[in-house]
Amino acid sequence: MVVPSPIATTCTIGSESIKGLGVPIIDLSRKRSRVSELIVKACEEYGFFKVINHGVSKETIANMEKEGLDFFAKPSLEKHMVGPPTPLGYGIKNIGFNGDMGEVEYLLLHTNSLQRSKSISKDYSTKFK
Repeated sequence: MVVPSPIATTCTIGSESIKGLGVPIIDLSRKRSRVSELIVKACEEYGFFKVINHGVSKETIANMEKEGLDFFAKPSLEKHMVGPPTPLGYGIKNIGFNGDMGEVEYLLLHTNSLQRSKSISKDYSTKFK
């Protein structure tokens, strides 16, 4: 979750000016080669970025956020039933140089074509609930 800072900042990636909270913003409506360059630069300099003009509906985004929040609110035992991170599935890691800064939970899923996704979405949704 991103929590807004009370003071907006401006960051730059190469010659691209990025306004907001200091998070690089990648506009997918731009020329493909430029988008690729910006993604690489954002990953190298920040490790993450926000994507705009991606064509995903607000409804789909809201549904995914809700499902994610619902999943991570479940008891640990239920989350582990999704499967170990080998490499896909649910996992939890200690963070910090000595593992003393807390834990981070994650769920890695494979992306598939729309047709394939529709055929397996029922299987995944029953595993998550």
